[in-house]
Amino acid sequence: MKFLSCLYSIVLLSLIPNAVGGQVGKKPGDVRGDLQLEVITIPGEIADDFVRLNPQAILYRPLKVVKEKSPLLIFLHGSGGSRRSIERSRWTPDVRRFASSKGVKPSVNILVPQSRGPWDPNSLNAMLDHVLQNNTGIDTDRIYCVGYSMGGKGSWEWAMASPERFAAIIPKAFIPDLSGIKGMAQLPIWAMVGTKDSRPRVEGIQNMERELKELGSTVVKTTIFDGANHGSTPGEIRKLEGVYEWLFSHTLSR
Repeated sequence: MKFLSCLYSIVLLSLIPNAVGGQVGKKPGDVRGDLQLEVITIPGEIADDFVRLNPQAILYRPLKVVKEKSPLLIFLHGSGGSRRSIERSRWTPDVRRFASSKGVKPSVNILVPQSRGPWDPNSLNAMLDHVLQNNTGIDTDRIYCVGYSMGGKGSWEWAMASPERFAAIIPKAFIPDLSGIKGMAQLPIWAMVGTKDSRPRVEGIQNMERELKELGSTVVKTTIFDGANHGSTPGEIRKLEGVYEWLFSHTLSR
């Protein structure tokens, strides 16, 4: 009887994944360095009003417990990200640099949403509101948005619609809409593009910088990569030093 009882206990434990370690529901690879990955789903009563925005998103939280609240970094993908599954968006190179043990980086939350076409600011605001409501450890004075191509345009238009939400943004390789630029004069912006990118992108970013400076902005800057086209600019951006140091140096309490 003792043998059967012991055998039953072993079988029962084998049916409960990772029960001893308290890791129920986690998949291999959900943790890297100081970051823990979670696929979140926005409730239907909120997501029903989304325009092209996937109700599922990836949220990375810092494992390290700190007394201070942590910043939130939001990455908006380009058009290629619209076609892949949310699972294939896990641990992108942009995210992995924050999971690496190399270098000194702040403890940071990272949100990676997905859109099935051009980004809609109202949908993004609704998702962000839900994320903040359910993650009280996020510092609302330190929310940042970074995007490339379609994501660059998305980060620009989101910040143009709600400049009060962001401490700083880095929109890259996009065509800026300047219709609501007056409200962005106090927002730290670092825009980037290659000289061999499309003319509307290159000239649009140059015009954006000029108009913001005419409005009195002292916190706008641009980097234009000589000889880089739309495909090669990301590689040039990765070589830049001090990008995230610049980003995290800004807060809404500026």
